[in-house]
Amino acid sequence: MDMQRADAGATSSLGEVVRRIGDDVKTIASDELQLAKIELSRGMKTAAADAAAIVLGGVVALIGFGMLCVTAVVALEPMIPPLWARMLIMAAIYLVAGGAVAAIFTRKLKTDANPAKSDAVEEAKATVENIKRGLSPDRVQHAK
Repeated sequence: MDMQRADAGATSSLGEVVRRIGDDVKTIASDELQLAKIELSRGMKTAAADAAAIVLGGVVALIGFGMLCVTAVVALEPMIPPLWARMLIMAAIYLVAGGAVAAIFTRKLKTDANPAKSDAVEEAKATVENIKRGLSPDRVQHAK
């Protein structure tokens, strides 16, 4: 009888330990996901602030560039008498410069807002993989 009680106590203790390990794994996974969400949220807020600054800077630069082009149109009058030709040249300059600026900042915004390169996302993926592997000490890997 004493042997049965000892076995029952060991089994319930083992069951309790397994249940606690399961709860701990769930907590760790939940915390990793929460951390990833927070980091992604911060990254998106930073990207949105950068985009707003780019737009504001672009508007101010566009006004200055417009004034510079008006000056150039007036200054080119002795060399190119027709006004339409001078305006066409300035429009082409605007198109080229605007396209180049938009392309540069679009690339920058894409790299700033890329959540796939986040450390928290990589760590969360590693945690999920470790859980899938069974968490044996020789199989556990950390994100690089």
